[in-house]
Amino acid sequence: MRFRFNIIYLVFLLGVGFFFPITRKLVSRPEEFYGIAENQIRSINLQYPVEIKEINVKLGEKVDSGQLLARLYRTDLSIKLNDINYEIRELQVKRMLDTEHLQAELRRLEAQRSAIRVEYEQEIAQAEAEYAAQEKVLASIKSIDLNANKAKAANNPHSVRIEALKLEMAAETKQLDTEINDLRNRMKTAQAPDDLRIKKLESEQELVRRQEADLEIYAPQAGIVGQLDFLAGEKIEAYTIIMRIYGTHPDVVTTYIGDGRLAEIKLGEVLTVGSINQPEYTVQGKVIGLGTRVRELPERLRRIPEIKAWGREVQLQIPLDNAFLQGEKVKVTMQRSGEIFSLND
Repeated sequence: MRFRFNIIYLVFLLGVGFFFPITRKLVSRPEEFYGIAENQIRSINLQYPVEIKEINVKLGEKVDSGQLLARLYRTDLSIKLNDINYEIRELQVKRMLDTEHLQAELRRLEAQRSAIRVEYEQEIAQAEAEYAAQEKVLASIKSIDLNANKAKAANNPHSVRIEALKLEMAAETKQLDTEINDLRNRMKTAQAPDDLRIKKLESEQELVRRQEADLEIYAPQAGIVGQLDFLAGEKIEAYTIIMRIYGTHPDVVTTYIGDGRLAEIKLGEVLTVGSINQPEYTVQGKVIGLGTRVRELPERLRRIPEIKAWGREVQLQIPLDNAFLQGEKVKVTMQRSGEIFSLND
């Protein structure tokens, strides 16, 4: 069998050889990426159970920032107030018992000090009486040299005993005085933590009492009521989402930058975001978030959906007065005319 050369094969091989490097470069270092224009959804919930008294908006209704959405009532107020009152009373009782204990200890030390003084004063009085009697006996004896007796008075056992008793009384009462002063200082500071906790609970109690009035919820941003599952009169558990507010226009674009351009993206840099449906419409997007790892791209954002690709998630902030739709697929351009655009804050 004779081989026949077909020029089509040659053209095919030449085409593959010519376009493969270009294709490889475009895949590894593309200038454009796809992204999704979206808005941060604001979910409204409360950290305590409530009952809806009034709903002032409807599902799909457009609302302005600060607009009244609903009036609610806390259903746990009575339980909360009882808990706070119980804790305050518990602290007050503890404070009273601690104070009584310290006061009892203070009275014991003061009584001990008084008893020690009385005991020493009695011993000193007895020693002084014995010393005085001895001096009287010696004075009645004419033959004894009075000057010699005066010289020996300082070494008299009674005199020495009296001075020793006075020193012992001063030392013991001084020790007790120190303990009494320390205890009095403890009484002043020991109540401070309980007083501070009671004051905090009383403030919380006042806040809860003010919440006995109607609670009012206001729109945190302008947008559209995108979720509303409850009606007036219904009771809702704590942290249950009452409603969601969607922005009228997206303000964030989420895109994925391929491996070949990871080092070129930094916070604060500005890229160009364009519409796929209207190629002439573009806005500038400032990089406000960078993912911490490389992950697989969602199928919708792949250049070729059938081929898996990986990149780093990047979030761009775009002006609110844009023409993009929520969830619209957009095109993110890395560079234009060799320069990165700048975004006016």
